[in-house]
Amino acid sequence: MTLSCILQPSILDKTFLSLSAYNSTMTAIDLTRLEKQIEALLLLADDPRAFQAEFHDILGFYHRYSHRKHKDSLPKSFMRQYDLPEKVLPSLQNRLKRIQPELILPLARQLWQDDYFEAKDTAVTMLGFLPPDHNEEVLEQILQWLDEPLDRAIIESIFTRGIKTLSQNDPQLWQDEVNKLLLSERTQRRKMGLLALAKIIPDCQSDSLPAYFSWMRPFLISPDQSLDNNMKPVVAALAERSNQETAYLLREILTDSNDIEVGRRFRHYLEFFEGDSYERLLDAIKKQVILPRTKID
Repeated sequence: MTLSCILQPSILDKTFLSLSAYNSTMTAIDLTRLEKQIEALLLLADDPRAFQAEFHDILGFYHRYSHRKHKDSLPKSFMRQYDLPEKVLPSLQNRLKRIQPELILPLARQLWQDDYFEAKDTAVTMLGFLPPDHNEEVLEQILQWLDEPLDRAIIESIFTRGIKTLSQNDPQLWQDEVNKLLLSERTQRRKMGLLALAKIIPDCQSDSLPAYFSWMRPFLISPDQSLDNNMKPVVAALAERSNQETAYLLREILTDSNDIEVGRRFRHYLEFFEGDSYERLLDAIKKQVILPRTKID
């Protein structure tokens, strides 16, 4: 029913309509104004510190100070962040494509030093705007960032938007680097390698799967549990691509391992399988030969 159809609204109706109009005004974005603010930001592209300050001025302008999120909702990031209308940050980030390539890295490095999610996320997104002739620089920068303790949402940004141009134009370079991460002696790098591999698998060529199975085997058979949370999304991605082959790999590992922890780990993977693959994997877990641990005097 439209307002023109309401001939004699009650006082309650008038109050409700008034509040609705007030709330919509408070959440509405003046796109013309936002566009002018972004234009002013772009003029500071050759001054990273001034750019960072203006970036925060814009987001602070649109921050919803009185907006309350649902108390049970899981935040996208656990970093400090603004409460913004949905269109603000994507609109701003998309316009940063206009910045000259030679200015992007200094700006990204400046924003990366920030403790706000939006700043770091924008730094990562800007790397994805660089043309293919900057792939080596992008890779070097990403590897430096991956060595730091990272928020889960920033990791997601790196492996989706940050490597966008790199993975599209030189997928072999990125694949080789992921393999190096997996082979690293540093736990942090192996963790990042596993998360990166989980992002590669869904869109990879089928003939790449045997290599990925081979990369994962040492992790799956290892009694070390420190990487279990990082392995799970990789197994999920492999099972999504090839349920039977992934189940076969896990069954094969169970025949080669007598460590009870490996079987326990694989029980957490059962949710990724169905039908015959599920039944045969479950049976292999139950039948795994467990040898008693030897005590060291």
